[in-house]
Parts: sequence; structure tokens; C-alpha cells
Amino acid sequence: MYQDPKRIRSNKATVYLDQYESDVITALANYLGVPKAEVMRQMLMKEARDVLGIDPASLTDTLAAHTG
Repeated sequence: MYQDPKRIRSNKATVYLDQYESDVITALANYLGVPKAEVMRQMLMKEARDVLGIDPASLTDTLAAHTG
């Protein structure tokens, strides 16, 4: 069914936020029209790429090389 079974989002991570942090996430999710989990996932992955020095454009090139 899935090309890569490891891409199924079945791993859960709990994050405790104070009211102000939660309000920011909720406001952004409402503004973008997406679920809060999607906002948080995208923020987390962007920060991880920044910290690790991974350029998203290089990932696209790498994926294209593997599929082509």
C-alpha cells in the first residue's frame, strides 16, 4: 500500500506547552488552515534541518538521483 512503510506516522511524541505557546500554535494552525500537529511537525523538522545543516534543496536532488 505504501512505497515506504517507515513513512507511516505511527510514532508519537508528547510535548507539554504553556498556555501562551499553545495559543501561538493554535493561531498559526487556524491562520494556515491546517491541524496543529502539522504545524508542529513542520516546525520541528525545519529546526532539525537547520541544526543539522541540511539543505532541503539537496534532499530533492538526492531523491531525484535515486528515482531516475
